[in-house]
Amino acid sequence: MLSPRENYLITARGGKGEYVPDFFMDANSFWPPFARANPGDTDMFGVRWVGNDAGHIPDERYHVMTDIAQWRDIVHLPKPSELDWAGMAEEFNARRDPNKVTSTTVPVQLFLTTMNMMGFVDGLCAIYENPDELEAFVSELCDFGVECIKYEAKYFKPDIMGTGDDIANATGPFVSRETWTELYRPYFKKIVDAIHEVGALAEFHNCGRCAWLIDECLDIGCDILQLPEPDDDLRRAKKQYGNRLVITGGWDRHGEGSMPNATEEEVRRSVHTALYEWGKDGGLIFWDGGIVGTSEDSRNKMKWVTDEFRKYRFEIYK
Repeated sequence: MLSPRENYLITARGGKGEYVPDFFMDANSFWPPFARANPGDTDMFGVRWVGNDAGHIPDERYHVMTDIAQWRDIVHLPKPSELDWAGMAEEFNARRDPNKVTSTTVPVQLFLTTMNMMGFVDGLCAIYENPDELEAFVSELCDFGVECIKYEAKYFKPDIMGTGDDIANATGPFVSRETWTELYRPYFKKIVDAIHEVGALAEFHNCGRCAWLIDECLDIGCDILQLPEPDDDLRRAKKQYGNRLVITGGWDRHGEGSMPNATEEEVRRSVHTALYEWGKDGGLIFWDGGIVGTSEDSRNKMKWVTDEFRKYRFEIYK
């Protein structure tokens, strides 16, 4: 029987292993601690975070800047060469399972960082009011991410490196295709190219209705798309690209199994639907998207999804 790492990598490269891999159970995941912030903390961009057990978001009552041109005076990114990568790797290796795939995260978000610092209204307005200054900021973030990729590769030797951010929501992309092409695509491609240069697969995170972003992400070389909405756009793309389109996700976060007080039967059936529709021919790394909350309803969903997946992921290929 294949190890979880071997099976995962077959799938991540568009193949069909012995069973459907799981994003959490079968992977060692690393997110650089200097790029994280818990509720009540302030991140390296000065963004204050609030939240609870269901998740956390930037504090809407506080904006780090009101004009995109202020970023030069506000943002002082650390030098990657001065960060304690060896210490981070030592801590990570203490819990690393060699039988699992290793996945690290590029510690920048080219789109969301501006929105987090300014709020979505001012952040989106900046695209049209001062695109040159916004692009300069995106370029700075990109260069920082590319430099971090080299150190992550050296100290963690990842199989997969994640990039991207939530540039779409449940209804579609936040920006037009023209804005993507002119402002964001060149820099995301630079990051994807840097990931490939160190020998890792590139996974693009965007937990929303990706629509045309599916084609764009594949065109810039992404190997895996993480959490695209399982909708007609994804069905069209899957039919068009086959297992060139590898998906992390599959579970419908707006389907019957996700509804408040969904029955055990509905939740378990939703797992079968996800595995059959997106994984029966390979190319699926299952993830429920992170069912959050501490209510009895949320706890039940997590229990039923996990239990059903663990049983059925070995059966779907039979």
